[in-house]
Amino acid sequence: MDGERSHLMGDGGEARKRQARRSSNLTRLLILVFIVVVVAAIAVPTAIIYGSKSKSDSLKDDIESDNIRKHLEALQEIANNNPENSRSVLNAYNESAMYVTDKLRSAGFNVTHQYFQLPLNFEYPGSYLRTSFQGVDFDFQQGTQFNVMRYSYPANISAPVWINEDAHGGCVNESFANLTPGHLALLTYTGNCTYYEMVQNAYTNGAGGVIMAYSDAYPTSAPSRSRITGPNMEPDEIIPLPVFSVSYAVGEQLKAFERSMGMLEVTGSSRTEVVVATTFNVIASMPFGDQANTIIVGSHLDSVPAGPGINDNGSGSSVNLELALLFASLNIRPKNKVVFAWWGAEEWGLVGSRYYVRNLHPDAHNNISLNLNMDMLGSPNYFRGVYNGSAAPAGIEKQSETLSQLLEDYFCDEDKKYELLPFTGRSDYGPFIDAIPPIPAGAIATGADGSKTIKERTAFGGFANVPYDTCYHQACDTIDNVDFDVLEDMAEAMAYALDHLMFEGDMQEFLMQRSASYKDATSCIQEKGSHPVIRD
Repeated sequence: MDGERSHLMGDGGEARKRQARRSSNLTRLLILVFIVVVVAAIAVPTAIIYGSKSKSDSLKDDIESDNIRKHLEALQEIANNNPENSRSVLNAYNESAMYVTDKLRSAGFNVTHQYFQLPLNFEYPGSYLRTSFQGVDFDFQQGTQFNVMRYSYPANISAPVWINEDAHGGCVNESFANLTPGHLALLTYTGNCTYYEMVQNAYTNGAGGVIMAYSDAYPTSAPSRSRITGPNMEPDEIIPLPVFSVSYAVGEQLKAFERSMGMLEVTGSSRTEVVVATTFNVIASMPFGDQANTIIVGSHLDSVPAGPGINDNGSGSSVNLELALLFASLNIRPKNKVVFAWWGAEEWGLVGSRYYVRNLHPDAHNNISLNLNMDMLGSPNYFRGVYNGSAAPAGIEKQSETLSQLLEDYFCDEDKKYELLPFTGRSDYGPFIDAIPPIPAGAIATGADGSKTIKERTAFGGFANVPYDTCYHQACDTIDNVDFDVLEDMAEAMAYALDHLMFEGDMQEFLMQRSASYKDATSCIQEKGSHPVIRD
């Protein structure tokens, strides 16, 4: 064949031979390039390209509960090495924050520490509230009949009672027009203004102390966790007055005694201490994504002084850390900017997240599209909870509803029961929705100190009439207190939401329009027979 083919080529044979050799060389070159590209693709981790919607890797698919467990074990060890077995502001918070910081920096994040000061309140045994009427001594019982309010100033007082009876209930300076300086102002809390405003008004007008009475919503027991701090929880907002809360019954008793006698002397002691501490938030980001559409993914890292806080909130913070580390290892290049944050001093009143939001530059504030929050994701007697964004403040309810619907999507897709929770602002999403202007938020949780209902037991298992977390704010909130199955569910739910949000092409349009067209819970019922549990 070859000889016949050479003869047929004639005089143009050599040219055609050269052309054939060039074609053969080109083919070999293309094959070589193909091999190099394939090898490179195998050797280099698959990147999620800027703006891509067809991602071969995702946070949801790659997040591993074993890695989250390792972070929790590290936080447990940090608490174990602290004499108080705690990761609170004055204990092992710094070590917890440095663990997170070191992991992030090793992964390539730009990490900053945002420092701030806050007052810490401590109460010691020995406080009392006493009076005498017609020769009978009344020594009120602390813990039921009265309590020292949080951030009450340490002081002893013995003074006549002055009763506020005007329509404003102590919410304006005019309420104290007839107050005799040095007297104990007996005020009744109505909810028309804050404790801080009422006590500040009393102090401004010369009161020597305050007794805070209540309506019949507290018939025999005074509230135990009420605080009288200012809106910013800063040291200079502490009011130098002893302040006592009393039950409705005690309040009415003191009023009756004073009206009968015309002058009622009350003696009290506030055995407290206020300490100014310095702590910090951990803020991490990569130089990718559109800053004009920034997503803040947050969780509080501190515990209460009483325990290690592995569920509250080592669980949320460990999921947050693993999401960030996956973000780096998958080489994600998002369309929208993602900032990961670990808040300090949440257990003292959302102080870290408040400080962050309050100190945002106006441009940075306007650039934040939304906040996602994780708090207590592994409660042992759990529900799967999504905060109901439709109840968000005016102006961001539609956007926040979109975020809750996005989280609901995950549970619907996975055929897992979930529950819509009241949008209370009790966790670190609160400062975002309370900001001016407010910032939309979405959040998940699995339960704290409330008790599981029968309806919730039917949906999620566990035990009715038992707290969701029996170790809430206690020394037993260890790694043994965490349900890792529900923790994985909640981690995947947040990863699912973030997968979508960080690649959303028009964030504002998505947040505003999606809730209007969303098929809502009926789609779950129709397609999969799943729907949210409605609280009793």
